[in-house]
Amino acid sequence: MLIHHFYPRTSNIGDHFVQRGIAAMIRRVVPEATFELLNVNSRGQQKTDYGLTQSAVQRANRWADLIIVGGSNLYEGAFGWPWGVHLDADALKNLRVPLFLLGIGTGSSFDATLHKPSARARAEIKLLNDYATLSGARDVTTIDWLSQLGVTKAKLMGDPATFIFNHPQRPSRTGHILVTIPPRRVWSGKRQFWRVHTRGRSTFRALAGTTEKLLADGHQVVVACNDPYDLPVARKLFAGSLSHPVICPKTAEEYFHLILTSRAVISGRLHTAVVAFSLGIPFLLIDIDGRTRGFIKTYELDQWAVIPSESIAARLTAQTTNLLQEGTSASWQSRIEKRDQMESVAMTLLKDALKPIMEKGVVASQ
Repeated sequence: MLIHHFYPRTSNIGDHFVQRGIAAMIRRVVPEATFELLNVNSRGQQKTDYGLTQSAVQRANRWADLIIVGGSNLYEGAFGWPWGVHLDADALKNLRVPLFLLGIGTGSSFDATLHKPSARARAEIKLLNDYATLSGARDVTTIDWLSQLGVTKAKLMGDPATFIFNHPQRPSRTGHILVTIPPRRVWSGKRQFWRVHTRGRSTFRALAGTTEKLLADGHQVVVACNDPYDLPVARKLFAGSLSHPVICPKTAEEYFHLILTSRAVISGRLHTAVVAFSLGIPFLLIDIDGRTRGFIKTYELDQWAVIPSESIAARLTAQTTNLLQEGTSASWQSRIEKRDQMESVAMTLLKDALKPIMEKGVVASQ
């Protein structure tokens, strides 16, 4: 089975975590599935050929068994950016292969309410869902948001990156503590100047202060970022406090190993926490925007979330202490069970949607 998977192929490694999660889910049903990875919009390195265009649909009709649009907060728009899928609406009329929407979510800018889609975005989102054989939403927030647009066929399937590994809880007391910084826009976003310069910068400084305390208490700490664009801020904030530089893993495998060898994770990035969840590693997640809030609500993780504010430092330190103390295993076990229940529901929906494609392939090969 050849699948054309459209997703944001950016420098942010979190986008690639979601792609790995989708591939892992598909291959549990179709082990021999292969993927051609394509840019869903212009955020990736490819600036001239991206999205669901006439040529993309023609290629899929000729070669692919399935199109997947999936990953990230593709339903979210921004100034001059209707939403995350570059779509030629007329091209869909010519589509002859099934279309799945997987792991897509809405979101917001830093510490803001969910974005309100434009008329164009609403029409295109509804159209893409109408054409989709399977529409899987990332979180409960997205399900509610879609229903307000009149999209009722979407099903809650969770974030695919939570299903890459599905490891049981790992109660290890050894290893480093991984600290992942938020995106740079939380430090210097021009469109949210006042909020960024108060709550945003307080959040970064709280992470630096918590890291210094952990080091003073004798813990091994590794500081990482998900995107090379974030490195200058990270190096500035943590200069002099670390015995080794801030790192930015280049591949998903490098990052998976970094998380797997962690005792715990304190994350300003959603998908670092999501992969930690998949690996059974306890974490704190800084609740910076609509996408983090959706993940927290879906898996009932409020106990392990920290909301940005000018007084975040004391709360982050206190919750980090709680995270590292014994006695949290029962809480984490219940969250792992919630993750596994979500995976069971998601896989049932996926198997049902893949069955006709697989049967068609068997008939065609005879």
